[in-house]
Amino acid sequence: MIRLSTTTTIIFYFALNMVYAGCGSCNISNKNSEIPTIDFVTSINENGAVKGLVLASCGMCNFGMKKNRKCSLAIQIDEKSYNVKGSGIEDHGDSHAKDGFCNAVRIAKVSGQIKNNIFLSELFELQKE
Repeated sequence: MIRLSTTTTIIFYFALNMVYAGCGSCNISNKNSEIPTIDFVTSINENGAVKGLVLASCGMCNFGMKKNRKCSLAIQIDEKSYNVKGSGIEDHGDSHAKDGFCNAVRIAKVSGQIKNNIFLSELFELQKE
């Protein structure tokens, strides 16, 4: 009986840890991520169109998107974060590198539309700082 209880506890612990652990390969220090100050897009048009400079990073690691269960590309407009569809997190280099999306907040020139709280990207270009 004790063995069954111990086994159940261990299995429960590992399952719970996997749910809340994220991707596991992030060696992030997002508490020190600096956010650049530039004229960014601050609002979304009535039709959802977005065009201009935005903050881009890993939604889970740096933008606090806890519903994301793995690292994924996201943009931020007026402190609201949106997952990106049409451009992936690894399309712009190693996301876990020192300057990758999991460790840094970057500036991107974007064009696209927001639908159902997802940014549908037509253009996604990282800017050199």
